[in-house]
Amino acid sequence: MYPTVKSEFSGHDTRVPVEPLTPERRRQLTRSALVDAAIEVFAKKGFDGSSLEEIAETAGFTRGAIYSNFGSKEDLMLAVVERYNETLVGSFSDTLERAADISQEEMTVSAAALWRDLIRRDPNLTALNLEFRVRALRDPAFRARFLELQHENDKHIAELIEREAKTYGIAMKYEAADLAQILNAATVGISELAGIDVEHAERYDRLIEMFFRMIGESMAGSS
Repeated sequence: MYPTVKSEFSGHDTRVPVEPLTPERRRQLTRSALVDAAIEVFAKKGFDGSSLEEIAETAGFTRGAIYSNFGSKEDLMLAVVERYNETLVGSFSDTLERAADISQEEMTVSAAALWRDLIRRDPNLTALNLEFRVRALRDPAFRARFLELQHENDKHIAELIEREAKTYGIAMKYEAADLAQILNAATVGISELAGIDVEHAERYDRLIEMFFRMIGESMAGSS
């Protein structure tokens, strides 16, 4: 089916194709809306303080929609973890790929600025990161699944580091997997401190830029 759109250039009607709302597409939209709602509610009330009813109501659905799409509150929280991992790694990958023709110094500054925009300025992320880890400490089953996602995320970060090292002709001084875990752990820690010490948030922006420079220097030695 095609809606009619008036073209400002031709003055004629233009047919614009619209993605059909198939059952699979409808399910994707429902899942996305539920994850959006879960991010908001989990960040505000924590995992234990949140109810499936409130999350469903925030998304505009019934509780049954959560069970039919995720199965449990733990599954929904893991979907939130996966959403953030995919968004952050994807954004860094796209930014670094577009910046392939700039200097290593400029790349470092761009990566630090992207961290600031995507991570520190997300009002929900600090609370959610803490919720993820508290839940993992308290629930062994959740911990195992959370660590699977964490290890997969570390793997993608390591692949980005290897790609950038190749782009800039850098002979890796340390294993990319080790640098990825250090990078992930340090940026999460700094983001949590920045989220709490909001009056000195700009200091953490400087610290993260320093840290990205240190990571770049630790890869030192042109091939």
